[in-house]
Amino acid sequence: MAKRTARKMISVDDCQRTLELRSDKTDQNVMVLQIPDLLARANRRLYQQCRAYDLQIKIGTVSTSVEGRYEIYTLSNAWWVKKSIEYAKAVYLHFTKEERALLGDRKGKWNDFVIDTFHGSNTYTNFANLYQYAPAFDGSTNFEGMTASEVVPDETIQESTIGSSEVEGDSDIADDTDYGFSIFAEDLLGSVRSYNIFDQYMLTRQHTTPADTRAGPYQDLLEIDQVAMKNLKEAGDNAPYDLDAFPSPWVLVDSIGHDQGIAQGVVTSRTFTAPLGVVIIKKLDAAGADSNFAGSEKILSLVKKGKYKGVHAPAYKATKLLMESSGVSKFKQ
Repeated sequence: MAKRTARKMISVDDCQRTLELRSDKTDQNVMVLQIPDLLARANRRLYQQCRAYDLQIKIGTVSTSVEGRYEIYTLSNAWWVKKSIEYAKAVYLHFTKEERALLGDRKGKWNDFVIDTFHGSNTYTNFANLYQYAPAFDGSTNFEGMTASEVVPDETIQESTIGSSEVEGDSDIADDTDYGFSIFAEDLLGSVRSYNIFDQYMLTRQHTTPADTRAGPYQDLLEIDQVAMKNLKEAGDNAPYDLDAFPSPWVLVDSIGHDQGIAQGVVTSRTFTAPLGVVIIKKLDAAGADSNFAGSEKILSLVKKGKYKGVHAPAYKATKLLMESSGVSKFKQ
């Protein structure tokens, strides 16, 4: 027992969680971070997308003349976002169960259930680059600094080859028989059609309220307050939120910036949760107007330490489905 305890105490932390990022483009004010993709490049192993990643964003080196701020957006960590992800995962696992059994070990080594989080969007095309360094010398023993180089991927979750996991539809409409999973509106025109995971989850929710013709649960009591009974039935018969649609899943989780009039050094965001590991950083100038990335800003992503391959990223568990002959209709909470 003592030996095992000693080995555990001296074990090496073998995960790179501090990731230096730079904007790929200089004509856009929005940059998209795919945290599992960036972690995979830095650590040379697959990090599943279908998890909730905890991290911070730190603004590092910027031009001394720059004043402004960076707004950080993620998907909401609300229950319905979680349920939508878990429901989509369950549908995919159910409808590919036989195919995965037939393939066995022949399944792609880095295969993962992937939800489209910008591959299918023409709006945001500026994906963050990951940088690491090599020391530079002048030919003798004098150290001349570090040379930055981008860590290039063979395949990323925003590329067309892995943009979204797909299943086959039950009817052939021309060549459009493949369906993917997306956080955006359904693609009804492309060769690969998409299910919006939030709209599909909404279809599982039933909000019918049949008229209650009973006098109430206290009808046999002699001394009953009829006003209270009326309030019990009518106050709260409508939900305090929109039953017919979910709000937009995107939320502002923090806003950080630089003020050159204050010697404040680096600026770090609070720790926040990013469902699916997708983060949007929007750059603004000192006046609050949109400002394009210069491509030279050094932005650090500080992923929280945890038990999943060195990071804190609890998995979204596939919902247990209740199947009917007509297809997927219900699920267990």
